[in-house]
Amino acid sequence: MNKVTAEAEKAAFLGGLVVTLKEKMHTDVLVKPGDEGPPIPTHKAVLAARSKVFRNMLDSDECKTSTEESITLPDLSHEELKSLLEFLYSGNLKAPYSQYRALYLAADKYDILYLQDVCRNHFIATLSSRNVLDILELASIPSDTILKEAAVDHVVKHMEEVVVPMKYETFVQRNPDLSVEITRAFLRETKAKDHGAAFNRHQMGRIG
Repeated sequence: MNKVTAEAEKAAFLGGLVVTLKEKMHTDVLVKPGDEGPPIPTHKAVLAARSKVFRNMLDSDECKTSTEESITLPDLSHEELKSLLEFLYSGNLKAPYSQYRALYLAADKYDILYLQDVCRNHFIATLSSRNVLDILELASIPSDTILKEAAVDHVVKHMEEVVVPMKYETFVQRNPDLSVEITRAFLRETKAKDHGAAFNRHQMGRIG
């Protein structure tokens, strides 16, 4: 068996779990979105295995005593919920970028660390001067140090592009604490550069 065939068989094997979701095979609980979209039939075992929070929700008296066992995720629309569940079954995130914010926050709320990692890595990989302030605000909601540091570092390195637009003034008004962090990081960066330049001049003087 060559590597390509092995990978294809592995994908088909893992995809079998997704089929049980899409075809509603032996589902035993409904997951309801926060909007008017329809609930999605799913499997308690998968939810419980992927999230301790889901496990506790399923074990609650409220869920057990209801005529139709269900849990509600009020933070997510039907489409976002669908993407979340498909991720829980497959381990792959195929959601459009417009859903990443909601999925990232849901991952934090429901303790789905791998999903949070996937979203975080995507945010870091796509940081730009246009979106960095939005991502910095987002990172502060779950106190995500890794994402926040990456965003602050990007702001510091592209300060002229980020702070000039009116958007930054609004950001400062809404997030005074984050603004202070940016200022401190910029001063540290400037001080380090000045120190490095002074050291280089000293070394050149010794050589001369």
